[in-house]
Amino acid sequence: MGVLNKIADLFMVFVYFFVVLGCWCVVFFYVYPFIDESKSVSNTHKWIGYFVFVACFGSWRLANKSTPGFITPKTFKRYDHYPYDALIFPPGRRCESTNIIKIPRSKFDRIKYKANIPRYDHFCGWVYNTIGEENYRWFLLFLVVHVIMCSYGSTVCFLLFRGEIRDKQLLELTFFDRATGEEVESTWFIVLQFLFAQETAICTVMIVMGVMALALGGFLGYHVHITSKNQTTNEDDKWKDVLKWYKTEKKRWDEAVAAGLVKPDETEEPTNEKKGPVVGDGDVTCTGASAAPAESQEGKSPDDEYFDPGAEPKNLHNKGFKQNWMEVLFPISLRKDVLKHGGYSRPPPGASR
Repeated sequence: MGVLNKIADLFMVFVYFFVVLGCWCVVFFYVYPFIDESKSVSNTHKWIGYFVFVACFGSWRLANKSTPGFITPKTFKRYDHYPYDALIFPPGRRCESTNIIKIPRSKFDRIKYKANIPRYDHFCGWVYNTIGEENYRWFLLFLVVHVIMCSYGSTVCFLLFRGEIRDKQLLELTFFDRATGEEVESTWFIVLQFLFAQETAICTVMIVMGVMALALGGFLGYHVHITSKNQTTNEDDKWKDVLKWYKTEKKRWDEAVAAGLVKPDETEEPTNEKKGPVVGDGDVTCTGASAAPAESQEGKSPDDEYFDPGAEPKNLHNKGFKQNWMEVLFPISLRKDVLKHGGYSRPPPGASR
């Protein structure tokens, strides 16, 4: 049963290598000879292709083998550099699996490492690795390389076909319809049908790479967006829960004030235990890897209680565009002055100082 579960968890890796290696085989055995015959595309693209090939699987290897960092009693202070926000990261909690104090932005990885991961982002099935503080930059590199690879490959194929149409004057030819025995004047539709029939493998790879360039580009754009405001994939979902809670309580408070049920000066400060938001804590993955998600629900005050939630909650970890990216490209936990940062949590017994 363990072997079957392992195969199931590695399914996306098998799909990745099947698709990517399949496309590269078409490139080496069909596109490269096409380049040799083409008058429109330089042979330089073949040498660039070799570099892209190495970068492609090199970035996968790096994202797969790099570790996200592990919070243990001995490494606790090394990762304790983010403040509690009393919203999605309230103080005083311990991990139910390891009994270690929960450092803000950390999460227990149930899928691969079975350990507490600092600045947990998500589990990526394409590289079969958990993404956290110390390897998020390599995951981003993996995305960047593959967006460039797919964009570049589809563009070269397009240029090859455009040159083929121009050099052989396909739009000026007359085609013979075998089904009817009639001669047909050339149109774009007929030319595209002709090219697809003549170069089916190359056309298929061009379409696959074009679609993947758009999909991966959108995914990369999402990660650039959340990184720029110092959020992780895991936190992005939690902040949606927080803002939903805030809008609900703010609406209830405004309606209560308008109905005369309460006076604005009678509000009380909400307590985390009773009136704070309740956010989900399920596993964040980009695959169907097996793991039971934690139960999630929306925090809500009792119907007869009202309070003003105040100003809209803000992300305390957002330090500005430049600093946010510096934390990703140069993780705090790997810096020489790491112990000078933070110290927001009480370290467990045996923690290094």
